Amino acid sequence: MGPLRGANLGHGDGSIFDNPSDKRREQRSNQMSAIKGSSSTRPLATIFAYSAISQAALGLSYPGTPLFLHSEGLDANVINAILASVALASLVGQITWGYLSDRMFSKLAYVEMGCAGSAIGFLILAGTHDMLSFTTFYILSSFVGSAAYPAAMALLADISPTQGRGRLMGMFWSAASVGWAIAVAFTGWMIENLGGRYLFGSCALLDAASLLLVYLGFRGHGLQRGGSKRRRGSRSFISTISHLTRPFYVLFLCTLVFYVMDFAKNVYVPMFYAFEVGLRATLATLLLSLTSWIEVPATILFGMLSDRIGRPKVVLMGYLLSVAFMIINVCVGGIGLAIMAMVIYGLVWGAFSAATSALASELIAKEDRGLAMGLLNSTASLASILAPLILGGLVYLSGYRSSFAAMASLMILFSLFFHLGVRRKGCTSDV
Repeated sequence: MGPLRGANLGHGDGSIFDNPSDKRREQRSNQMSAIKGSSSTRPLATIFAYSAISQAALGLSYPGTPLFLHSEGLDANVINAILASVALASLVGQITWGYLSDRMFSKLAYVEMGCAGSAIGFLILAGTHDMLSFTTFYILSSFVGSAAYPAAMALLADISPTQGRGRLMGMFWSAASVGWAIAVAFTGWMIENLGGRYLFGSCALLDAASLLLVYLGFRGHGLQRGGSKRRRGSRSFISTISHLTRPFYVLFLCTLVFYVMDFAKNVYVPMFYAFEVGLRATLATLLLSLTSWIEVPATILFGMLSDRIGRPKVVLMGYLLSVAFMIINVCVGGIGLAIMAMVIYGLVWGAFSAATSALASELIAKEDRGLAMGLLNSTASLASILAPLILGGLVYLSGYRSSFAAMASLMILFSLFFHLGVRRKGCTSDV
């Protein structure tokens, strides 16, 4: 993410400083961060609560929207086109807003703008009956709403001490898992019994609540919503992109491949369990819920581990666990191995999410964090566009088990790519 000055990804594998003065500067930096962190309990609690509430809204809308569109009689190809357009809007929005958040106003302003955009968008969707209008507003609200989550991650990195950043990122993602797991359990019921108007209205209420929470939680803490954060505003987008570090781009590509595999876990693995293994749809989706609950403690624990042994080791651990997840699915023939696979995936996400977020914030200069987090989050949107094309074709041509074996092989290849491409010397710490 840009040439960073003096790195510190962890504190368990030896010193990485070139001379004692660098080490003293880093110690002073960490002391200042710790002092700053000790007075930021309310903002931290606010960010964690925001993560849970915003992901609860996503837990309703993400699986609920295609169900709603199907109930309205839309063809599968039309639904896929709408979802792909929304993913593209989110991808472009995350990168655009991330870049702007480094150059004008503050990251807090973009969190609030994203919450407001999502709340207004879902409120409009709740009262829209024409499908063309629905699609238009859905795409627009996705573009504006995409500003919030990357900005929140960059904001959390800014206010957290370096030595505890993995643990705090773990708590952020753990809260997201709680919100997602609770909300997704009610999505199908709401569509079947209340309809899309109530589903989108609930999403609007949740996003409005997150906006109010963020506004009140950061009030009086010196983070200006509109200000003079224009330290490098004269640098163009292309110039900024070109100055991000090679290790960050390695992490970006590996994260994209990981999210393709994550898409397989959310879509193709449940289909495989339900229709080929014979576990039926109810049990297949119940196993997804099991994974989400395992993620909650796993994310915090792996985040803490990344503070001790280094972020790259924990991220690599997540990649290798994902290989094990896919290999086990190749062998699944009944409920036993299916449970084992989904339990392991809870550990996969725990190792991946917190350590990746913390590592990304330390691979670039502090003033480029907004763009970096926007790019990193955009990989999920890009994967949701690419994965159906790649995995759908593989499943059609060779079946589920061969496709899972191919994904395992791809993750092994990118694990090696990550190991060679993300070096401690290529990382940076911050003040």
